[in-house]
Amino acid sequence: MADIVLRNVKGSPLTNQEVDDNFNNINVEVGTKLTASNYSAADVLTKIKTVDGSGSGLDADTLDGFQSATGNTVSTVVVRDSNGDFAAGTITATTLIGNVTGNIIGNLTGTVTGNATNVNGTVAINNGGTGATTQSSARTNLGLGTIATQNASDVTITGGSIAGITDLAIADGGTGASTANGARSNLGLAIGSDIQPFSNELTAIAGATASTGFYTRLGTGSVTERTLTAGTNGITITNGNGVSGNPVIDISTSAAIAVTSVTSSSFVSLASIAKTGTNGTGDIGQTDNRFGTIFGTATSARYADLAERYTTDEEYEAGTVLTVALSGNAEATACFESGQRVLGVVSTNPAFLMNDAAPGQAIALRGRVPVKVVGAIRKGQPLICNQDGKGIYGDTSNSFAVALESNEEVGVKLVECVIL
Repeated sequence: MADIVLRNVKGSPLTNQEVDDNFNNINVEVGTKLTASNYSAADVLTKIKTVDGSGSGLDADTLDGFQSATGNTVSTVVVRDSNGDFAAGTITATTLIGNVTGNIIGNLTGTVTGNATNVNGTVAINNGGTGATTQSSARTNLGLGTIATQNASDVTITGGSIAGITDLAIADGGTGASTANGARSNLGLAIGSDIQPFSNELTAIAGATASTGFYTRLGTGSVTERTLTAGTNGITITNGNGVSGNPVIDISTSAAIAVTSVTSSSFVSLASIAKTGTNGTGDIGQTDNRFGTIFGTATSARYADLAERYTTDEEYEAGTVLTVALSGNAEATACFESGQRVLGVVSTNPAFLMNDAAPGQAIALRGRVPVKVVGAIRKGQPLICNQDGKGIYGDTSNSFAVALESNEEVGVKLVECVIL
């Protein structure tokens, strides 16, 4: 719009220059305007086309009456999305360059992503196809026979036979023969000499489940696995299953040999029985599991007296002189009168103990044994019993022992004596 200078204050008229400027501005404004007849759609479009880009100030929502859309929507104008992609149904074109996803009608140049299905036409062999639309025609075009339909590692021939071929040579993996006898002969296999005839026992061995050990024949067509197993009495077995070599059976120096019975028809033959360890230690037999009769030429013992078990009215110390108890259930008691008939002396370590399994104390009846003695005693002097289970010097018909050593001590002490 033209700039016009006006006065709204009375008494202040426009200057000549202001009047001239107003006319000039009006002339310029009128000169640049179009007449009403020139405001047609074509004239307006011509004017709009002269301004491009963001400077046009135009915001067109429709084009030929259609809305725009980035999705595959009918009756819309295609617009690229934020990734520069657009979606459509079927695209029909003479040439498409680029990646296309969907159905294609026409020539395609570029990369196809996805499986090509419902292709009308054939793909030539030199373009990566088979030049055919059926499997049979494809195999023919590719020069493949019917064997091509089988898996490479699993070829199955059904309903037919192979005939008219030359026997497959041994060098080629065959037998060079068409009969079993001929095949065995060519392979150098003679039943009974080169190869084992069928055996139930061998079949049973083949079916055994144990990983190591010996096979034991239980009967026709039946076997089982066994291994040598060590016992618990000091016997050791090395390599009991025979895998690493011959089994070795050894008896340790502390082994105990258990014997159930020894008879004239069943016995253990030993040149000698030797032991190890400290002298005087180690047992033959057990307290609650004794031998019967022991036969021998000679025996020896570490200790000296012959003893037997007798029940006593109380537990007496070793060396106590005993006599027969006159009352009660006990068999023996400490001597209580001087010169009594003596039964024996409580043994310290009997060399031989009779009635070992019977109750009571071991009473020495003969042999060397320490004796409780009161008063002085000289070697070779006889002993009689005194009161309170002790011995004293005395030479009578009831003397029961002889001192083997001298002891001048007046009080009670143990003296080595021999019981007569």
